[in-house]
Amino acid sequence: MKLLAVATVAGAITGCVSVNKNDGANECLQPKILKDAAHYKYDIKKKAVEGTETIQWINLGFISFAWGGTADHIADHAPMSVALPFVGPSVSDIAKNGAYAKACAASGADSLVASRYKVTNTSYFVYGTAKADVKGYPATVVDVEVVPAQK
Repeated sequence: MKLLAVATVAGAITGCVSVNKNDGANECLQPKILKDAAHYKYDIKKKAVEGTETIQWINLGFISFAWGGTADHIADHAPMSVALPFVGPSVSDIAKNGAYAKACAASGADSLVASRYKVTNTSYFVYGTAKADVKGYPATVVDVEVVPAQK
């Protein structure tokens, strides 16, 4: 019994130690490789455009379905994040991408500048909708300049 008490007190007195190690010196040993970069030049219109997309979804716990988007392509510069590993983008991101693509297609633009999103999610436990509205200024690429990497 005394041995158990001594072991408990010894365990309480000794603690865990975290060791943090900085490997910043490896940056000097392995310099980053710089590559040529493309710098886009845009023609930006003064009148803002808008786009809207609504996606419906069902989540059964082990499998999910989403439908209802009418955008006919994926926007290159639209924000997309992954909700969970191996699951894919969230329904809100799919709706935002569709709204962005529709706004670009309606204005004939390559991208939107200063875009603002309003996302409304409605959930009824296993069924829901995600509606995204985007407003931004249409921009069209007029020139591409290649910036050489520094040696």
